[in-house]
Amino acid sequence: MKLTAVRSLRIQRPSAEALTWLVTAVLLVAGSLLPEADAGMLIALGRDLLALAPVVAVAAILAGALTLGNWSDRALAWLSGSPASAVVIASFVGAVTPVCGLGVLPLIATLLRRGLPLPPIMAFWVASPITDPSMLVITAGIIGVPFAIAKTVAAFVIGLFAGALTWALPGYRGAAHHLMRPGLLEQYSCEVRRDRFWPEVWGSVRLVLRWLVLALVLETFLQRLVPDAWVTSLFSDDAGASIPLAAIMGAPMYLDGYAALPLVRGLMEKGMSFGAALALMISGAAVSLYVAVAVASIVRIRVFMLYVAIAMSGACAAGYLAAWFV
Repeated sequence: MKLTAVRSLRIQRPSAEALTWLVTAVLLVAGSLLPEADAGMLIALGRDLLALAPVVAVAAILAGALTLGNWSDRALAWLSGSPASAVVIASFVGAVTPVCGLGVLPLIATLLRRGLPLPPIMAFWVASPITDPSMLVITAGIIGVPFAIAKTVAAFVIGLFAGALTWALPGYRGAAHHLMRPGLLEQYSCEVRRDRFWPEVWGSVRLVLRWLVLALVLETFLQRLVPDAWVTSLFSDDAGASIPLAAIMGAPMYLDGYAALPLVRGLMEKGMSFGAALALMISGAAVSLYVAVAVASIVRIRVFMLYVAIAMSGACAAGYLAAWFV
């Protein structure tokens, strides 16, 4: 009797991109069932996408050009100077290097392994997730140029603050080998390919579009379902508790930076102050649960807590300073 081999069917997990588009489709269907639903939702979505298409194209081409220059690799070599200059360079490079929130972790692991001091590493680490050149372009197109500039300046200044504070604390000036947690380093990487120009451009377009469409759909729900008075009562006063509240609200969230922009624009249109919006964006980028869990996996708990404290206090300080200047 001839035995027949039975092959088990292997069910593949859907990719993050597929899940994002699935969630977007489900939300669109759910939105069509709302009593307030009309064709205006889809028309507004299409109009926003057409308006943002040139911005997405510029951001993607910029990401491809920076990748071809190997700027992320060069950044590692620029952090080996004197402590003061290393912190300044690390803050600047972190603010302008196109590295995603999780993609920065292998770079940090490499710096730790090389035995560099923690202050410049912390400066780069805190500044990097907040913004990059592509994010600057997208932010200017969605929220406005002043907000984009404020966010970029905040990334640099928070990096300086992170480096200076870490240098002032005892036990962090020498080689940082002992601050590193073993294992779990190779799994962190960005989704976007970096080997050639056009794959990088196409990868950037796909990355931005999937989050942007989802965010625009969520913004539509926000505009229709969240009362203006609720947002105004919580986040309109820059002098009160609205900025720390926004930072606390943003910290546990994981919204990709591109996805957060239309949502923050919607909140600002409903009455959220400039400073509160900036604090939410910064804390959401630097201290989201998605990034925080990854950070905790490669450094010891005291370094992780220092990172969170710096990022949260920096987000609040940036919000108050922006409210004062803008």
